[in-house]
Amino acid sequence: MDMILSEEQELLFKTALEFAQQALTADQIESLEGQEPGFDLDVWQQMVDMGWTGIVFPAAYGGADLTLMDLSLIVEACAQAALPSPLFASVIEAGMLIDQVGSDHDRSAWLPLIAAGKTVLTTAILESSGGFEPAEIEMQAETTASGYRLNGAKRWVRDAAVAETLVVLARSRDTASALTLFLVPASTPGVSYQRLSVSGGERLYDVAFADVDLPADAVLGPPGEAWPAVRALHQRGACLKAAELLGIGQAALELTLEYAKTRVQFGNPLGSFQAVQHHCANMYRNLEACRLLTYQAATRLSEGQGAEREVAMAKAKASEVIPVMIQLAHQIHGAVGYYRDYPLGLYHDRALAAQAAYGTSRHYRRRLAQLLRQDPIGFRGRAQHAAS
Repeated sequence: MDMILSEEQELLFKTALEFAQQALTADQIESLEGQEPGFDLDVWQQMVDMGWTGIVFPAAYGGADLTLMDLSLIVEACAQAALPSPLFASVIEAGMLIDQVGSDHDRSAWLPLIAAGKTVLTTAILESSGGFEPAEIEMQAETTASGYRLNGAKRWVRDAAVAETLVVLARSRDTASALTLFLVPASTPGVSYQRLSVSGGERLYDVAFADVDLPADAVLGPPGEAWPAVRALHQRGACLKAAELLGIGQAALELTLEYAKTRVQFGNPLGSFQAVQHHCANMYRNLEACRLLTYQAATRLSEGQGAEREVAMAKAKASEVIPVMIQLAHQIHGAVGYYRDYPLGLYHDRALAAQAAYGTSRHYRRRLAQLLRQDPIGFRGRAQHAAS
């Protein structure tokens, strides 16, 4: 597989990075974390104007017909600048889910609005267990004379306070996999939310649904058959969180290299000491391994190929080594790395948040072990040698 970016992708990434780095200062970003909505509305509108909110949607619905790989470059660039936005919630989660399973009517109704930045959506999937299996979804969707009634609670819902509509996963029948997606306006009576205290600048919420009545046409996709689409959402999210970790790691490395060049200790630049050089070399090596794995996973997903193994490898690797890179960056910086007005702290918090999102490295290593046991030859990409 060719892992070299095209000229168009190089230009896309360069443009996105230049914008993201100039959009807000580190002080402005930290200030936004303490207030609603948690991102700058003018900057968000500029992102919309550049077409980022519709980049992966079909042109017929106001999109650019580009790929998940292209979107991953924008996510990486924004992460490198620690730029907050509802891009993940509205486009990567809700928007792409609607594009995948929605009817022509659903796609026509929602995708142009998302692409034009006229609405923000989010998804409400996980529950208190935090697990990623169908049996762990307990929210009930009871059939009524006019449609459905939802009861239950969701956790870790991104940007719930600014989302006008939520895509909610609920159990519509008693069988383990009978799960259905619903489009729920946030203003519907019975919907309430509470912000969670988390690191990393993300706006995560508990959302409760108490006797929330919905019409029959609130269903998104085939009733009772939502789980395959949710698994695909989980793969996309994990892959793009790996891209986010990649951007965080790149920013930490660049800060560290610049500091090592300019900080003088015992009459010499800090970077002249061999131990510091070894740390920087290890940071670079791990970062490039993450880059290759992440680009491979994003490319396979873009091409519609099976990518469970590649996504698991990318997310496991990034979730392990990028937080360690931040720790090494702190060691090289010393006390200055912990100053509130120095940006390394922003990346530290964001690395911890992205590390846990969509599953930790332990989760993906366990999944890789399962895949290896199920098909040891195919896992290594050597199915053609099965006969031997």
